[in-house]
Amino acid sequence: MEENKLESFEEFKEKKRKPGRRLIITLCIILAVLAGIGAGAMIGRSRYTAYLEHRAEVGNNDAAAKEAAYTLAQNTFHEHAVEDIYNGTGESIAEAVVGAGLATLDGIHDRPPFVEITDANRAGFARVDQVEISPVTGMVEVSVRADALPISDDGYYYLFSKPIYGDGISGEPIVRTEKDVDFTISCSLNYNKPESRLFDKFCVALLLDGEYREVSNSMYITNPEAKASYASSRDGGSSKKGLLVNPDLITSGQLEDLGCKHAAYNIYTSLICNGSGINYTYNGHTYSFNSYQVGLYDLVFSRLTGRGVDVNAIIINDLSNSALTYPGSRGGRATLYAFNPSDEEGVNYLGAVASFLASRYSGANGHGKVSNWIIGNEVNERAIYNYTPSMGVDSYAKLYADTVRIFYNAMCAVNSTTRVYVSLDNRWNMNKSDSSFYDVKDMMDAFNAYIRSEGNFDWHVGYHPYNYPLTAARAWNWGSKYDSMAGNSPSTAIISMKNIHVLTDYLSQDSYLDRNGNTRRVILSEMGYTSSQGQELQAASFAYAYKIMETNSHIDYMLLSRQIDAASEVAEGLALGILNSGGGRKEAYTAFKYAGTSEESAYFAKYLNIIGIGSWSAIQNPR
Repeated sequence: MEENKLESFEEFKEKKRKPGRRLIITLCIILAVLAGIGAGAMIGRSRYTAYLEHRAEVGNNDAAAKEAAYTLAQNTFHEHAVEDIYNGTGESIAEAVVGAGLATLDGIHDRPPFVEITDANRAGFARVDQVEISPVTGMVEVSVRADALPISDDGYYYLFSKPIYGDGISGEPIVRTEKDVDFTISCSLNYNKPESRLFDKFCVALLLDGEYREVSNSMYITNPEAKASYASSRDGGSSKKGLLVNPDLITSGQLEDLGCKHAAYNIYTSLICNGSGINYTYNGHTYSFNSYQVGLYDLVFSRLTGRGVDVNAIIINDLSNSALTYPGSRGGRATLYAFNPSDEEGVNYLGAVASFLASRYSGANGHGKVSNWIIGNEVNERAIYNYTPSMGVDSYAKLYADTVRIFYNAMCAVNSTTRVYVSLDNRWNMNKSDSSFYDVKDMMDAFNAYIRSEGNFDWHVGYHPYNYPLTAARAWNWGSKYDSMAGNSPSTAIISMKNIHVLTDYLSQDSYLDRNGNTRRVILSEMGYTSSQGQELQAASFAYAYKIMETNSHIDYMLLSRQIDAASEVAEGLALGILNSGGGRKEAYTAFKYAGTSEESAYFAKYLNIIGIGSWSAIQNPR
């Protein structure tokens, strides 16, 4: 049959020029050995001719052809090399050359097939499996696999990088490498230079009809920590107690009295990016940050760090018109705005802000230490807290995912122990037609799928498990008309503390695991219960929430929304602080103090009757 025809020797020689690095190296070694013997070239040609002749006789039975060719090669070699050339004295050398010849045949016979590149197979012909910074060389190493060798204009694959906001390749390739089916191609990172590739995605291309064409997926660097100069220790220990702290009370002794080891604090872009005094050069551009406002953050973070408190900084964008802000969001009327990963100016500015903050608060410069960075606030709330024009959930999730990736790569390239969190509210799967927000489940699914498709990295979750509605005082919420909204399946409308296991169970799916196969960490980055219906009820709700959190190994800690009541929230029925607006201690203050201590059990016991359970083991669905 036509497909069983043997290639001519000249065709074989032509294809031999393109087989891939490993085969080329093998052939070069063999040729060197044969040349050294002198008669090797003649013997190799004779052996290959014998192989072709015998394979033609047996058709396409490769095993039989190979076995017969081996026998012919041995006989031919001994007849000509041993008897005629070496006069019977060079048999050991002859055997070595025979072995080299057999290896040549193996390379010819076992080489991957050559495949034509078509419109149907081009996009996924090769697979970029991994893009990492080498901890040894600092180079970007792109690992690529393919099932076959491509037929193209020449013998090379070409490496390209694309900006986070770009799609197709353009210009000249970074570097080329000889074709193979499994190879790694390297290039410079150019860290903190105008041509930096820290935020780029990488792909390979072929030269087809004189034009570079992509033939693989694209993937980002997933281990920016390999570049980091700092590896800060983490504070907080095993404590699970945290607060959105009032800066005026940091030195009051309350944090020590409460045993509070985690703190949340907001960083507003309008405060640090308006004004000057601190110049910071990043990727060839110099940015100015407000020295007075940064100094205030220095004071807060250094005081918290000095008390062994683990700091969680929430970076929120309240600038309506700035290169930091997504172009479609500019000029909008909202509380907070989406960041801008959609053009070169925005990417560089975001990277500069992230790098500056991570460096300044690495713990090595006397300004304090921030271990955890939360990007935005309740970003599934499109219309108010992460304003963009209305768009599909996939597009919206991609916009946020690109933003988080920039912060992650920039920050981890400075401090290897940094953690980066996404911020989500309690509306898990409400399935409402209201276009002002996205259900967390829908947005998180799209966010996760997009990130995994282009390079998984270790983002974590900052969740806000408030009651629904927010003014509901009972964390358990049993018997209320909203009780059924917080169910125990992934289709539940709301996730509060009553059913927080739904979130951690969902994150434990294989499709959600981090790059090391671990469940992503969860912090309850904003939560609380109002005392407007009584201080005892607020304290009981805190105790209930704390005991559920205590049994869930995937939740690291909670951050209560307020240390002290905010007057604007109290007017809405949300007296969330553990101190009243005058600074007086509520019962929840004492409950917080004893939580996680040897006195917890005795103090919490009185709340069992309020909740309506006989023991803490009766709490629904602990994890």
